[in-house]
Formats: sequence, C-alpha cells, structure tokens
Amino acid sequence: MNLSPAGEWSACGERFYHKKEVYSHVGGPTPSTSAPKHPNQLKRMPTPLYEYRSACARFGGPVALMRDETILLEVGSTYDPNQTIHIASMNGEVSGRFPWKENHVSGSGGGSTGAPKQVRGKGKLVNFGWTSSLVLLCVDDSGSVFQYDTQGELLRTHFEALSRYKLGSRSNNPFGDDHEDGVEDLDGGGGSDLVVTHCEVWDEGCVVIAIERDPQTGQRISRRCFSLLCQSGGGSEESAHHQGGVLQCEELKCPGLEAGDIHAVCIAEPLTSISGKLEVFLAVGDSIFVVDAQSCERQSVDKGPILLMSLCPNGQLLAAYAESGDLLVVSTDFTQFLTEFQTSQEDEPDQLVWCGVDSVVMRWEEELVMVGPYGDSVAYNYDDSVILIPECDGVRILSDSSMEFLYRVPDCMVEVYRPGSTAPGALLYDARQHFDNQTARADENLRQIGEELEGAIDTCLEAAGYSFDVAEQKRLLRAASYGHVFCPSYPKDKFRDSCESLRVLNGIRDASVGIPLTLLQYQALTPQVLVSRLANAGHHLLACRIAEYKDLGIDRVLHHWARQKILKGDGTTDQELCDSIVEKLQRSHGSSIASVASYAFQRNRKRLAAMLLEFETRVAKQVPLLLEIGESQRAIDKAIESGDADLVYYALFYVKQRISLQDFLELVNHRPQASSLFISYCKKTESDSLKTVLQSMGRHEDIASTTFEEILQETGHEDAAQDPAKFAALVSGLQRTADLYTFTKEHAFESRACMEYAKLLKSQRKLEDSQTHTRYTGLSVAESMSQCVMLGNARALQQLKSDFKITDKQFWYLRIRTLAQAQDWNALLELANEKKSPVGYLPFYNAARERGAPNSVLAQIIRKISDARSRAEKFAAIGMVNEAAEAAAATKDQDLLTKIRGMAGTSVNSLASNAIEGIRGKFHGSG
Repeated sequence: MNLSPAGEWSACGERFYHKKEVYSHVGGPTPSTSAPKHPNQLKRMPTPLYEYRSACARFGGPVALMRDETILLEVGSTYDPNQTIHIASMNGEVSGRFPWKENHVSGSGGGSTGAPKQVRGKGKLVNFGWTSSLVLLCVDDSGSVFQYDTQGELLRTHFEALSRYKLGSRSNNPFGDDHEDGVEDLDGGGGSDLVVTHCEVWDEGCVVIAIERDPQTGQRISRRCFSLLCQSGGGSEESAHHQGGVLQCEELKCPGLEAGDIHAVCIAEPLTSISGKLEVFLAVGDSIFVVDAQSCERQSVDKGPILLMSLCPNGQLLAAYAESGDLLVVSTDFTQFLTEFQTSQEDEPDQLVWCGVDSVVMRWEEELVMVGPYGDSVAYNYDDSVILIPECDGVRILSDSSMEFLYRVPDCMVEVYRPGSTAPGALLYDARQHFDNQTARADENLRQIGEELEGAIDTCLEAAGYSFDVAEQKRLLRAASYGHVFCPSYPKDKFRDSCESLRVLNGIRDASVGIPLTLLQYQALTPQVLVSRLANAGHHLLACRIAEYKDLGIDRVLHHWARQKILKGDGTTDQELCDSIVEKLQRSHGSSIASVASYAFQRNRKRLAAMLLEFETRVAKQVPLLLEIGESQRAIDKAIESGDADLVYYALFYVKQRISLQDFLELVNHRPQASSLFISYCKKTESDSLKTVLQSMGRHEDIASTTFEEILQETGHEDAAQDPAKFAALVSGLQRTADLYTFTKEHAFESRACMEYAKLLKSQRKLEDSQTHTRYTGLSVAESMSQCVMLGNARALQQLKSDFKITDKQFWYLRIRTLAQAQDWNALLELANEKKSPVGYLPFYNAARERGAPNSVLAQIIRKISDARSRAEKFAAIGMVNEAAEAAAATKDQDLLTKIRGMAGTSVNSLASNAIEGIRGKFHGSG
C-alpha cells in the first residue's frame, strides 16, 4: 500500500510545507585531518560544515567552502596554511579545489609595455559568491577580485579594482584595462588607502563597501560603496575559461561614518528592484539605507538596530532580524509592516533566508525556525550543522549528512493528497487507482468529476511536475493519462511537455549528477542554461542528450568537452587526443574545430592545435589561427587556395609585421598569387619601397613597368615640350626602362616599344625645333605623320617613314585618310594621279565619300578603279547611271544591269532607261 505524501507535510497556519530529503551521505572527512581511508573520500564535501564559510549558487548550483579561521582547530587536526577553497555539488562530490593563499604574477606597468613582472599575493578574503554564469567571485580586503570556474580554475584576476577611486590617484577612469595574460593591474599609485569591509555577490557582480584611510595616520576618512559588474560571456561559444569578462566599477552613494557601523547588507537586483536599477540595503544603526548610484534614502526602523536582512526573491518584501529578537517583514518601499515575530532565542541567528516568497527561515546552531506570512511558525531540529540556500520556490538545507529541500506544498498537490479531498484532481487520482484495482468506483469518480475533467488532468500533471518521487510521478501521470482518454479535446502538447520536463528533471536530480532543480527553477533557468551548467560540471554526455532531446544543438557542449580533454590531458598523445576530438566534433555538422584548436594553443599544445586545424573546413577561421600558432606558410597557402583576396591580404600583413622584410619577400616570391596581391598593395600605398620589394623578388618586368609609370607621372608631355632638361630626363628614363625589360625574353616587345618611343620623342623634338609654332610632342607616329601631311612637309614625312619603317601601304593609307579628313580634294586627286597606288583606289573612294566629297571628285576617283563591276556599282551609287551602264556593259552581265537599275531607283530618267534596255537587247540578240 502506498502511503500518502501528505503524511510528511508540516502545517504552518493554513499552508503546508514539505521538507524532502533529496541526497544522503553528502559529507566526507575534513581534508586537513589525518589521511582518509580511501582515495575516493577526497572527492567528498568536507565536514563539519560549521567550521567552514560557504557560498552557494542558486538553481541547484554548487557550494564553495573555505575553513573559517575564527573557529579553533580540534586537537589532532592539521592546519591548512593554503586555506583551500573546495567546490562541491549538492550530492557532496567535490568538482574542484584551489588554494586561496597563493601568489600571482602581474605586470607592474601594464601588459603591453613590456614592464617587469611582479609577484602579488592575495589579501584577507572578505567574501565570495557565485554569479548567474557560475563564476565564483572572491574579493579580498584590498579590493582585488578573483574569478574561478566550477572546477577551481582561475579565469581572471583584477588586482585592486578600486584603486582608481582613491583620493589623489593618478586616474579616475572607472573601467579597468585588462592585460592579455588575464591579469589586471589597476594600481593607480599614490592617494589614500581603500580597505574593503563588506562584500555581497549577486547574479552579475558584487557590491563592496570600503573604508578610506589616510596612509600616514591610519585615520578613517570616509566610507564608500561600489558596484563591480562582471560582464560574462556565458552565452557565446567560448569556453567557461573566458566567462570572467571585464570588470566595470561604479561608485554608489553611501552613508557617512557618522551614521554608525554597518550590520547587514542585501542587494535588490535591477530586475526585481522598485527603481529598475541596482539597489543596496544597508542596515546602519537604527536605520536602513537604500542606496544606488544617484541617491541614498534613509528609512527608520523602530525595532532597530537591524542585525540581519534578506530580500524576497520577487524583490517586494524585506525580512529583517532586529537586536531585540524580533523578525520584521516589511515592503521594500517601507510603507507596509506585514509581520512581526518574536523569537525565543537569545542569540541572533546564523542565517536569515526566504523560503519562496511567503515564509522566512532562520538558522541557529541546532534549530531552524520557519515563520509563515501570518506569524505562524514551524521548528526543525538538527544534530548536524546546516547551511541554508535560498531558491525562488523554497530553500535547500545542506547538512553534514544530507541535502534537503524545504518548500511550500503547491495547491495542486494539496488538492490531490489532502485527506478527504473531493477536488477533481483527487477524484481523478483515486479513479486511476480504482481502475488499476478493477473496481467500479473508477467510473463513479469520473461521473462525479463531470465537466471539470480537463482541470483535473491539469492538476495531476502539475502535481507530477512538483513531485521528487519518481514512483509518485508515474502514478500522477497515469491518472492524467486515464482522464485524457475521456477528454479527447485535451491538448496533447501539455501532456508531452510535462513528460519531457520530468524526464529532464529526473536525469539531473540523479545522485550521480547532483543538481536538485524543481519544476519552477527549471522553467526560470531555461533548458539552454541548464545544458551549459551540466557541461561546466563535467556531465557532457547528459548535457548532449538533453540538448538533443530539446533540439538545442550540441556544438557548445562538444566544444566544452574538447577543451576539458585538452586541459586534463589524461596522459594521451597529441595524435590520440586529436583523433578523439575530431571524431566527436565531426558528428555535429557545421561545428567549428578552430575554437578548440585555439584553446589547445593557449594551453601550450601547439602541435595539437596544428593537427586539429587540418580538419577545419572554414578557411576564414583556419587561417588566423594558423598565423597565431606560427604556421605562416600553411596559412598563406590556405588563404590562396580559398580565393579570398581579403584573407590573403590579412595573412600577408600578419606575417610581414612579425618577420624581416627579406624573409617575408622570400616567403611570398614563391607564391605568384600572393606576390601579385602584395605588389598591387605596394603600388597603391607603399610606392617608395615598391622598387626595393620588386628588386628583392627579381621582378624586373614589374620594376620596368613601375619605372615607366613614374616617368610619365613625373614628366608630362607639356613639361617635356617646354623644358629641355625634363625632355632629356624623359628620354633617358625610357631608355632605362627598355634596358630593364631586356632582362626577360618574354618582354622584348615592351623593350622595343620603349626604345621606339624615345626615338619618336627625339624626332618630334627636331620637328618642333624646325617648326617653332607646331606641336609634335605627345603625338603618335601616325599623328605626327598626319601633321606633316597637313603642313606639306614632305621631307619630314619621308624621314618619319624611314625612321619607323612604315610600309608603303601604311604610308598611302595614312596620307589618304589625312587628306580626306582635311577635305583637301585637290591634293587627294593629285595623290591619286601621282603614280599607281599600292593600295588601289577603293580607299580613295571610301575616304572621300565618307567625308562628303562632291560627285565630280568621286567620279574622277571611280574612273581610276580597274575593276569594271566595282566601277559600275560606284557610279550607280552616286547616281551616274549612264557611266554605270557603260561600265556594266563591259562586263556583259545582265544581272549587274538589273542591279544597277535597282540601285539607281527613281533617279533613272527615260534616256538612261532606254540605254540600259538597249544594252540588254544587244545581249539578248547576241544570245
């Protein structure tokens, strides 16, 4: 027979609370005592807990423990000089530990100046706590902030984060400049001393309160409050080792020293505060101060002074324990006093926390007292020391032997399990049991539920979500499934979502995992964050399964797993480790290996990084990392293979800045694509060093072309024509360029062209000297000869023809074109009659007609055409039909006569038409 869960509930007024044991045997021996009997005991959480200071993460997160030096050691115990901080999950398994008392190396003058390194020690630990991204912030009395992950690995260090706010410091910039090695040196130098006295950590950073002292006299000057914001990168693909981020510091308003000592501090986060900004509640003397960056408001409390304070998870209520022994619950705007409870204890409690949003729990050495919303209370006695860890819907109770969860029983569970309940959910739950027992009361219960069946199903599903007992979850789900059969309209998605959530929750609650999330916490945390937390805790297989189950993708989990493999090493070779990582990552399509290779390089595994990069398919990620690890040649080759000019430029410039110019040129010279791009860049931006680069690379043809361009830019034709010195420089430069082109046989044409150009300039110079008003410089050979034709300078024309080996045909074509362009028809006819044309007379006709020559000129040219057929067509084209007919008659071609008649068109008169017909008649008669 199954016992009802209601038997374990405790009544507090009209509400019920349940203290459920989730894990047992969580504690182990104190690490500083004699050696354990078994090595596995070193993996258990140290006990007794009353000897340790604790910092607990929300949402089922880990706990960090450090021995409290104010508590005396037992006789026979071993003192731990390193003050080790242990990090354990809720199942008691230690995931990491690190010594607090250790030195760190930092640059005294900044990481980028090459200043000598200095060794810096940690101060006294003021407080430590967890951020929402599971980064453990540790703050010492000097204001230095140290960030660790859940494995105890140091992520980032900010030395003296408050030093820039010292009076008389050299810098007042509130933003720290981080060094490349992860160590920040914020020593502003000079000024007063800031000594941190209080620290409270919240989800995104911490709030510290410091006393400012005169370094000479030690006298207290002022009290100041600062907010240190840790910008985390937990949502990116980067490893947990990069979650530390940058620390931003902002000063808040703070009551002065005259207000009294600070007894308690609590923080209202921006999401829950009334103002929407970070607010800090300070219990000072008989008052509570609410401070932020702009204001400091004082609220008087009749029952003060306040010794402990705790803020409700929703930010609406404040619980305060007064020196008088009274527990006060007020609204955060101090307009309503809701509860006043008188405790029977003489000493103040060790802890004061909220259990959800409607009750407060106080912890003394051997007793817990929970106070409900109407002043009702419930006491729980413990033989062991305990730690209270508040959650949004309850409070975790961690003791030396177990981990329990105290929470208010949800209304849905009260409806189902309360003895004698006739609510629809209880009836449906009983109906399923009767159905399993095959009794008729199952049908009676369903009839009694009636139209409230859908609500009864919701109640059973909701109750299953809140239950920690797997067997009870199954019974509630079977009851909901039984009701679903009789309610076809009930949404199937609700049932499926409830089952998915329970499957995930049961997996992470398992004792081997140790994350005791409730349904409300899981919904607030979101599956994405849960997967990241599982990966950070080392449960990569479970994280992958949940990610696949919720369709979240497993890339981030696999990357974190690969980084952990590289970090631990496990004695495997680089090849074995590479094969293992690539095998896993290649299962996830589109997963980048470059980030894992980058982490391997950061961990001084250069060979492993190079091996991993061979499997990176995205060249844009592959090339930068190859350059970073020193594989310059491979990086350039990969960039060239990609065909991305920007990527090639990036690789070239990266290498150029890190090696000598000679080595760089030797590297580039054997890669034509890279050398061409680099030369193009030099031509546009580094023209002064271009020739040196080309000379070193043996690119004589490029040197020649560059020299040619420089000559033309430095000495234009206008300058050369007016200044003899510049003209001589232009000619000598062309000759020098021609000599440079002779180094390669492939550029013989360019060399000859430069020589010809120099010779042309000399010839043009002579012509200009002989004809002072005529400009030749800047013209081509053909243009210069045309100029001579126009001027009638036959001697110079012949000289140019001879100097540049112009053929007769080229010479005649040039003269014909020039005279036709000038419309000098007489000269054109003289040329046609001068002697037999080597190009014939059709060029004369075409050039003359194109330039609009009169028919009389065209007729004279046509008569010199030897081909009768062509002569007939040309005559017909200009309308001289008789001459065309006569020319056609010589060919005895009737088709040509018909064509001429058609070409002549309406211009043919009756005489011409009769003549053509007569000629055609003769042809017919002879035929």
